[in-house]
Amino acid sequence: MTLQSLLKPRSIAIIGASSNATRVGGIPMDLLVRAGFERLYPVNPKNTEIQGRACFADIESVPEVVDLVLLAIGAEDVLAYLERCHARGIKAAIVFAAGYAETNEAEGITRQEALTAFAKRTGMRVAGPNCMGNANFNDNVFTTFGTSFQPGDPAGSTALLTQSGNMCATVYRMARRAGVAFSHVINTGNEADVDFADYLAFLAEDSATDAALCYIEELRDGAAFLKAAAAFRAAGKLLTVYKVGASEKGAEAARSHTAALAGDSAAYDAAFAATGVARAAELGGLADLAYLHGFGAKIAGNGCAILSVSGAAGAILSDAISLNGGTVPTFPESVQAPLRASIPAFGMVSNPVDLTGNLVNSNDFLFEAARLALSPDDVDVLIVFLPGYFLDRALDQLQRAAAMAAKQIVVVDTFALGDRAKLAAAGIAYFDDFDRAARAICIYGAWKMGGALTLKPAAAKASWPAFPVGEPALSETAAKEALAAFGVPVVHDALVHSEGEAREAARRIGFPLVAKLVSPDVAHKTEHGLIRLSLKTEDDVTAAYNAMVAKAQSMPNVRIEGVTLEPMLAGGVEILAGVTRDPVFGWMLTVGLGGVWTELMKDVRHRLLPVDAAGAEEMLRGLKGFRLLDGYRGAPKADAAAAARAIAALCDAVLAGGDSLREVEINPLLVLPEGQGAVAVDALVLLNAPAQPEVEKAA
Repeated sequence: MTLQSLLKPRSIAIIGASSNATRVGGIPMDLLVRAGFERLYPVNPKNTEIQGRACFADIESVPEVVDLVLLAIGAEDVLAYLERCHARGIKAAIVFAAGYAETNEAEGITRQEALTAFAKRTGMRVAGPNCMGNANFNDNVFTTFGTSFQPGDPAGSTALLTQSGNMCATVYRMARRAGVAFSHVINTGNEADVDFADYLAFLAEDSATDAALCYIEELRDGAAFLKAAAAFRAAGKLLTVYKVGASEKGAEAARSHTAALAGDSAAYDAAFAATGVARAAELGGLADLAYLHGFGAKIAGNGCAILSVSGAAGAILSDAISLNGGTVPTFPESVQAPLRASIPAFGMVSNPVDLTGNLVNSNDFLFEAARLALSPDDVDVLIVFLPGYFLDRALDQLQRAAAMAAKQIVVVDTFALGDRAKLAAAGIAYFDDFDRAARAICIYGAWKMGGALTLKPAAAKASWPAFPVGEPALSETAAKEALAAFGVPVVHDALVHSEGEAREAARRIGFPLVAKLVSPDVAHKTEHGLIRLSLKTEDDVTAAYNAMVAKAQSMPNVRIEGVTLEPMLAGGVEILAGVTRDPVFGWMLTVGLGGVWTELMKDVRHRLLPVDAAGAEEMLRGLKGFRLLDGYRGAPKADAAAAARAIAALCDAVLAGGDSLREVEINPLLVLPEGQGAVAVDALVLLNAPAQPEVEKAA
């Protein structure tokens, strides 16, 4: 059902309305009365008039079926009153009360479950509970007990959507100081019914909104978020998100605050990348990005030219741009030569440019330097460091340069003395901090350059064999055979069950060999000494066989299916490719250096499925350790393209396996020298327990 009644209501009843404009039931009354909202009905059996409006004893006495009810009553009374509102045909409600799942107590959780069940049964859209409410500035509708949003605040085209009421007010204030005006301000609360993605989908279609600032703790419906975020990207609207919980302690605090389903921070990064979301590095970055979006027509990327009255400031800005993913390209000689003609030899002209004291000696020096600095094709933005007096002295030149330029000029004034409004009127963006300016320019420029991933799953090339009932995993042999059917190249092995079979297989395969215990009950064999390398004789093989079997027999609840023997491959680079199911967004691919290096170095990349070979190779090239694949220190280049094809085949296999799979990993995937391919040496396939029929669950 549409959220029109919730976010653009034409008539409103306030249950628990108050004459006291400082109480939860009085604040929205005061705001709506001052906004001139006509069809407003306070409901309170103790009053006949509230804040100049006729008051009604109950919802049944209200003379029309309103679009929206605001419930400013205690949690224990909410559900019963919602039933009465539903009986009248009311379609939407906002529940301000706390005391639900955010308490992490049984009573509150049960109360929220009942609210969710009510919404599903009736189709009524219920916002909250435990929410501050909303503001619609274009329609002058204030359905909130927050006082940060007032009638008379300017209407704009930026929406603010948060899961925290306090952060809603905080970001609003930050953005207003930067001159950002809003279309909607929305606080989602506990999201018992209407969730974050529902609101986002509404804003993607809202003609009054061209950007959204989002504060997220945890999402409940990852698929719906991805769909709504993709709609933002398709419409050319900025979606910028600050996601709290990147640290372990931050994630713990966020979960206790919203009682939400936990998701992994890496999965959020992957989801934002997949849909072209601009992820703010700090809370204030939301306001900075919204502010910069107002100048976005002139920003095509994050290649930066820097003009500075201080060599030190130029170096600081260069570092900040580079560390945040932007570039500071060296100017061609055609730009450096005319700059050098006006700048002393001690002043840098290659980018950044040290303007030196000449800034105050010529009326057109800065204008001409800006024109030259903006001329190279690899420059998208010009950053000019002019603190205090220097900015006043050069303002006319900057204004003329901005009027002629097709690219954006950004001023950084660390004295914070500039007139932001005057500069904005001239089309010049303004920051008073080096790092915030650099982060905003780099993130926004990357957003302008980027595009959402639009891959669709390929048709299944094969099918999985019947999964063993009740088993937590496939054996390594079965796992590799299954993946091979989807095009993953694997090292084929021989499964043996005795010393005699081991010796015979060893002679047949040849030396050196690798021996591994086969058991569905041991996922990481190296940690238990259940893998033996570089076996060069039959005696080595039998000794390894006996030692591993004895070790496994000493471990509790470990079934032994045998030992595999396979050739030990020489050369190549080991990488890991694994797919896990994130609880919010679903299947996510991780690639990194193989073996123990993955956990030790933490050099990994993540992407949501589907992933094709081109995407997999892009991930590999994003690794710091990619140099090992690219011929580090004279080593032969590895076959990265073959590795990418193997990884894509792994992803296809996982998608074909669906809910039967819990996790699939190749570690290591041995990447051989260029032209020789890549091969999965070891594979892990973990299984989900089959779902029980409903009748069995009930029993």
